[in-house]
Amino acid sequence: MYLPKLREVREALTSFFTPAYTSKFPKIPYAPPEEFRGFPEYHEEHCVGCGTCAQVCPTSAIEVIDDTALGTRRLQVDYGSCIHCGQCNEHCITGQGITPTAKYSLPVTDKRAPEIFETVEKELAICDYCGDVIACWDHLDWIKERLGAKAYAHPNLLLSAQRHQTELATSRPKDRVRREDYGKLLCPKCRRRVVMEDEF
Repeated sequence: MYLPKLREVREALTSFFTPAYTSKFPKIPYAPPEEFRGFPEYHEEHCVGCGTCAQVCPTSAIEVIDDTALGTRRLQVDYGSCIHCGQCNEHCITGQGITPTAKYSLPVTDKRAPEIFETVEKELAICDYCGDVIACWDHLDWIKERLGAKAYAHPNLLLSAQRHQTELATSRPKDRVRREDYGKLLCPKCRRRVVMEDEF
């Protein structure tokens, strides 16, 4: 009869003289462990603008916005929808274009506040014929580096290397497809058209 009471008294005294288990947040900021996976952050020098992160994001927190008039692509992460899954980092083709940080808290009252969004902007390579988006120039450069000398067999990758040496002048589409159009910056659909109409 008395033993359970004595045990409770002992537990109460032990708890009274034991330091608190809870942290003193927000007075003392929480320091997450090194392997903590927080909000993702873009690294412009490693991101090639391929958009793989947006394709694999389960909550569609990453958006790819192409502006063909300005020739830019903006990749934007909405931290309000991010669930810290790390899929964007895991599937990044460069492995370092977007990486998790130690950030986990968003002390804002407006869901459209600039602090909620992380963006990176890349220059687009646009088809000279139809005006469709081909890829980002950084993406073409990344492919060219991985292919090595084989990259010079493709006109788009050749132009990607050439643009670092001199400015590329765009030309207007002519009334009919010509053989010299093969050396222009073309999307796959227009390049097929050039080859087929020239050959047959």
